[in-house]
Amino acid sequence: MEGLKIYILGCPSKGIKGLSSEAKLLLKSCDIALVSERFYEFIPDGYKRVINFVKFPEKFNHLPAMIKDFYERGLKKICIIATGDPNFFGITNFLKKFFPDSIERIIPSLSIMQEAFAKLKLSWEDASFFSLHGREKSSLLSFLLKANKGFMFTSDDTDVLLLLNLLKEYRLSDFKIHILENLGMKDESYKILTYPYFVKSKIAPLNVIVFERTRKSGNYPGIGIDDEAFEYKKGMITKKEVRANIISLLELKEGHVLWDVGAGSGSVSIEASFNPDGVLVYAIEKDEESYLNIKKNIDKFGAINVIPIFSDFQSIFDTLPVPDRIFVGGSGGDLVNILRLGLEKLKKDGIMVISLVTLQSLNDVINFCKDKRLFYELYGILPIRGKKLKDSTIFNTQNLVYIVRLKK
Repeated sequence: MEGLKIYILGCPSKGIKGLSSEAKLLLKSCDIALVSERFYEFIPDGYKRVINFVKFPEKFNHLPAMIKDFYERGLKKICIIATGDPNFFGITNFLKKFFPDSIERIIPSLSIMQEAFAKLKLSWEDASFFSLHGREKSSLLSFLLKANKGFMFTSDDTDVLLLLNLLKEYRLSDFKIHILENLGMKDESYKILTYPYFVKSKIAPLNVIVFERTRKSGNYPGIGIDDEAFEYKKGMITKKEVRANIISLLELKEGHVLWDVGAGSGSVSIEASFNPDGVLVYAIEKDEESYLNIKKNIDKFGAINVIPIFSDFQSIFDTLPVPDRIFVGGSGGDLVNILRLGLEKLKKDGIMVISLVTLQSLNDVINFCKDKRLFYELYGILPIRGKKLKDSTIFNTQNLVYIVRLKK
């Protein structure tokens, strides 16, 4: 579009009066200035009298058509007023898709994110960032699971409630939430929430969120942690050779929820929870000693995305978030019932992996799959470990483990 010149000006939280002198000169010289409906309300009347401001919707899908319309009417020098730094989760990339050769200048201001961290006296160099503002929200859970500290742009107060409800729904109790409202304005305020995240007063529509996890994630321990590194009751651990295969067969992906039923030591839960794409694991165990061991192992490895649950499966399954994956490592004699209830809750296209050590249990699982007309795969793993014997080496054979994988 020949002759079209677009200037993107970032405003600090205090508004247009906080623009640099260079940005103010550009604003006064433009043919038209486009500003969001929400931001327009805070423009002083003095500016409105000398500058031709036009509002555009918060979701700026219609903005390109507006710009083309003004261009066709001879208005070729156009300023876009954005908040903070337009290159940081802002409008720049959106406009570049439509006008890649027409963006003449970008003048950023201090971003809202920087202002928020400064207010809280927190560093943001180790923070992660997410925008709920007019964007897809399905990846929010995985973002939260991957971050020890984070900042979130919101559209309004409903996004804050979305976050708080999600934290409660998934039993994520170690988040400290800072809600910063009306930053830079006379009625600026902020709230601090911890579990169970009750909001005692109305949240202002203009807000951003900073969160911290009160527990810090441990370093990634890798796949195949030595059995001896875990606290466990005798016989209540999935051996590392089997564990690695189970995690592979689960095919865990971003934001997945995994139920580990009969979690034993929690070894599968812990390794699975360190998936770099963000996986949340519920380690369900009814044996008290094993449950306490799971908690010790979570603390030892910093596995903050494992939630231990002391209960038998039937009493708890209906209260948990719907799983994408289920691993059954122990059944306490109730295997078929666990399979039936688990399958009912498992998401469509979900995967269930069952490890077994007896032929009777294997037969029960196969018959269950046939009755339900489920596709299933069978594997057998026989761990064999070398052992030094004086100047020689012998091999110790472990128990044969049967693994069944089924898909819903």
